[in-house]
Amino acid sequence: MTVRIFYQDAMAQSVEANVIATGIDEKGHYAVLDRSCFYPEGGGQPADKGVIGKTQVTDVQTVDGEIRHYTTSALAQGEYSAAIDWERRFDHMQQHTGQHLLSAVFEDGFGMATKSFHLGTDRVSIDLDVPSISAEQLKQVEQQANQLIASHIPIETEWVTQEQASGLSLRKKPAVEGEIRLVKIADTDINACGGTHLTNTAQLGVIKIVRVEKAKSATRVYFLCGNRALNHFNLLQSVADQLIRSFNVPAAELPEAAAALLSDRQDKEKKLKKLTLQLLESEAESLRPEGDALIRDFSGRPIKEVQRLAKLTAENHGLLYLLFIVQEHSQLRFICAKGKNSGGNMKQVLEKLIEGSGGNVGGTEDLAQGSAPVGRNPEMYTAAFQNLIKEIT
Repeated sequence: MTVRIFYQDAMAQSVEANVIATGIDEKGHYAVLDRSCFYPEGGGQPADKGVIGKTQVTDVQTVDGEIRHYTTSALAQGEYSAAIDWERRFDHMQQHTGQHLLSAVFEDGFGMATKSFHLGTDRVSIDLDVPSISAEQLKQVEQQANQLIASHIPIETEWVTQEQASGLSLRKKPAVEGEIRLVKIADTDINACGGTHLTNTAQLGVIKIVRVEKAKSATRVYFLCGNRALNHFNLLQSVADQLIRSFNVPAAELPEAAAALLSDRQDKEKKLKKLTLQLLESEAESLRPEGDALIRDFSGRPIKEVQRLAKLTAENHGLLYLLFIVQEHSQLRFICAKGKNSGGNMKQVLEKLIEGSGGNVGGTEDLAQGSAPVGRNPEMYTAAFQNLIKEIT
């Protein structure tokens, strides 16, 4: 059995260890060590990564009671220096410890219990058993949590029996049998937890609540701790600096400047849409059928624009059958329409036109759309369409 150094000393970054077993399963090559500082995924905390010797450790999982260190290649049995990715581990410890602290403040101060915890690569969140939280409550929770951080409260761990645990006021009921590992933040929190944590609240640096959202009957609170919070602030500062230079206004006036720019853009988009429609109407009026048929190739133009042009053109001519073709990469797009006084079903006509090509058709009997792989000469579709129209008329 592997000696779990991460429980003895969560700050241990490396260890001399023996590879006592190796194997391969559906996740790849793995090694089992006699002692390990690698934390296996569990309790909402991701697994550690790092190296054994010079071989990368990509994942660590507990499988059938043994800790498997998944590696990029097979390892031979023997002694190695094993080291975790400390930046990754310390980040996990900050976020996980921050979760304990934040959950304690939410529950003890406002009666909001934590239902679940998620520690992702970019985001950390807890789900609270309340339908909503006010902005003022969030502000108070964040303030109280950061006051506890500044109080330099020691964080300790202890192993107890089930009987001993039953006599303690734990934050939640233990989910394991046998000995239970407790994480204690002085008088602030005592919880059964198998994750890795900091040794003092001061190592958290800061907790920042960044967003809340509805999560079914609960409320999801996103937060960042320590270096993640600092990196987030740096990102926001960089973005704000760029916007300040672009808008040439103080930071406090950025929302108003952005709103004015958005309003101006929306006005321009409306005007552009109106002008585009006017141009399409003029173009539709200029298109003249040859007899009852109008066939054009509009490759290179946006398909939605050509669809609108087809509709406008059909409205201008009571007796008309039109076929517009647009080539888009490896496909031909077809718009098939008729005037209000023309007979026939354009969807059926288009289905016959591309029959056997592996394409598809949709729309109505007045205006249908379809596509087919590029392969046949477009002129073949032109001739076929004219023949199909003759059958109708």
